[in-house]
Amino acid sequence: MKILLVDDEPEILDELRDVLSRRGHTVMCVDGAMAAIHTLGRNGPFDVLLTDIRMPDGSGIDVVRACLDLQPKAARYVMSGHAGDEEIARARDEGALDYFPKPVALRSLMQVLAGLGGERDAAPQARPAKRPSPKTVRRH
Repeated sequence: MKILLVDDEPEILDELRDVLSRRGHTVMCVDGAMAAIHTLGRNGPFDVLLTDIRMPDGSGIDVVRACLDLQPKAARYVMSGHAGDEEIARARDEGALDYFPKPVALRSLMQVLAGLGGERDAAPQARPAKRPSPKTVRRH
């Protein structure tokens, strides 16, 4: 999967990038909300967005909203070590699928990503609607 990681803490980005890359994911890291929104508009498509909620240059909730607009097929997740229940609820209301407290439990993250891969692999392909044959169309 192609994953966009957003956090203003370099050590968080490094740890998550290393773990996810070792598991075969393509990972792009950016260090703030504005860079993330720019990246969503110019790169991709991404399968997953994982963003911190609180960053000096903006909110991860704004990043989630931008992702929903720019790359609506991406699964959107937020993480934070300081967010309250209201912020987490707001992130979900704006399109985040779930929340990971920091430090992120890597096992939980891997389970979520594995579930996404399984769901996408198992999802039936959309079929075009069948048009009625001219022989079966009745005209009144």
